[in-house]
Amino acid sequence: MRPIKNYQKLCALAVVLFLTALLCACGEGEIFKMSQDASAAGNTVKSTASAPTGTIKPSGTAAVTPTAKNVTPVSTLLPGTATAQATAPIAPTATPYPAPALKLPFVGDPVVMDFKGQGQIVKRQFYSPDLQKNVGYEIYLPKEYATSGAKRYPVLYMLHGVSGQIDEWNWYGLMARADELISNGQIRPFLIVLPEGDQAYWVDHPDNGPKWGDYTAHEVVDHIDGNYRTIPLPASRAVGGLSMGSTGALQLAMNYPGIFGVLGAHSPAMRTYAQKVPWWGDENWFDHMDPVTLAKTSAGDALKNMKVWIDVGASDSAWKSRVLELKQVLQDRNIPFTYTEWPGDHNAEYWTAHVVDYLTWYNSVLSFGP
Repeated sequence: MRPIKNYQKLCALAVVLFLTALLCACGEGEIFKMSQDASAAGNTVKSTASAPTGTIKPSGTAAVTPTAKNVTPVSTLLPGTATAQATAPIAPTATPYPAPALKLPFVGDPVVMDFKGQGQIVKRQFYSPDLQKNVGYEIYLPKEYATSGAKRYPVLYMLHGVSGQIDEWNWYGLMARADELISNGQIRPFLIVLPEGDQAYWVDHPDNGPKWGDYTAHEVVDHIDGNYRTIPLPASRAVGGLSMGSTGALQLAMNYPGIFGVLGAHSPAMRTYAQKVPWWGDENWFDHMDPVTLAKTSAGDALKNMKVWIDVGASDSAWKSRVLELKQVLQDRNIPFTYTEWPGDHNAEYWTAHVVDYLTWYNSVLSFGP
């Protein structure tokens, strides 16, 4: 038994001598540093494993896992939709693109509707200094927007009519058909914005009234460019509309040159001065807001640098005559445009029947960047 005890003592002595030699060679501080490095490495692995993925979940569950901490969960949804969270707007990366002139942040929480696990409609608000109130809008985000990193997209702004509201274009299936066409690879992904226009004709009102023109051309565009990954160039920015919104799109394109590079006028309801509404100004004010009059002046030169589309129903007896007048002015001035007359009147059936035509055309003329 004694030889075994002696052997154990020799082993313990050898371990002590080895540790002493190691301390002399490396120093106690170096050994402590190695211990810290190992601990930090373990913490890094743990943190990486628990980070959110931001992946899209199957339909029927929460649509998107937020990728930013400041995204507010949605508590109020449109009827018939699954519980969802808004796609986190990814801050635009450093690019040669110009920064928005105005910084107009979100107001309130988002409201989200999913399209069968594909794209999303998000309802948001921001405060308008020009109108001195909160204004709403809807934006369509294609499915890939949530996971496409720093990729930027063209934007289509579609204006509603005098009897419509923000979501009027949704009544005619614009967002749903866009989602189908993008999902099927028939058109490329782009953003669609439906702004709030009340019954204001999308123009600045006389006598220092509400500036609905400035609000649309500057504040809405700046807000979208400042909070979403857009391509903030005219060639990648389209404005279109129906009825009052179509007239608005026409005058915005001429009164605010260099903002929009694509113009779609669908059944424009261009009133004459004799048909003016009560709050309209004098004839001089009218001449600066009427698309036919503007097209005859130097303001119409802005259309020469744009892709222009005009359509009207063959049976649209209320407004077709002025559309033909505008058509003649553009032809006389050698301004290129696409003109189409389809069977139909000035109504929902007409616009619903041609939503795909509109989306296909916008897709063909918008610039998707390099």
